[in-house]
Amino acid sequence: MVALAGPYFMFAALLVISGLPKLSNPASTARALEGIGLPARRWLGQAVGIVEIVVGVSAIAIGGRVPALAVGLLYVGFAGFIVVAMRSSSVKTCGCFGADDTPPSALHLVIDVAAAGFAAALFFNPIGDITAVMGATPWAGLPLLLLVVLGAWLSLMVLALLPAVFEEARA
Repeated sequence: MVALAGPYFMFAALLVISGLPKLSNPASTARALEGIGLPARRWLGQAVGIVEIVVGVSAIAIGGRVPALAVGLLYVGFAGFIVVAMRSSSVKTCGCFGADDTPPSALHLVIDVAAAGFAAALFFNPIGDITAVMGATPWAGLPLLLLVVLGAWLSLMVLALLPAVFEEARA
């Protein structure tokens, strides 16, 4: 299952990356939740961010079934939110990255479902933390670590920028 570890850790890192801005700017997440009929509370946006950070860090630093289950459940929840948000004309942002310029999109849905799939695979075939996996890969895991960081950054760029580019192209 080491082959699945890279994408899994990348998606876990993406949780941390998307959770951090929600701590200081939870308003966009609150507005996104309000757009689908849930309470728009600042503390709720911050709570989502805290959960993302804790789950992402746990998956990376602890490994095992419980963090994999939590990662999978978060991404399934995000996928469900994206489906509802895409059907709602009142949701202009997914609120994922603490900004109002990230509309919900099919691309986002695909990434959420893929992340949930990797987490499910590693729930049934658990791995250790990232240092244990790095120790089982070539060059002391440095290529794995670099690909996880690069993949998380590229995923952020794809999710944050491409939907707006597609929307502009349609206009």
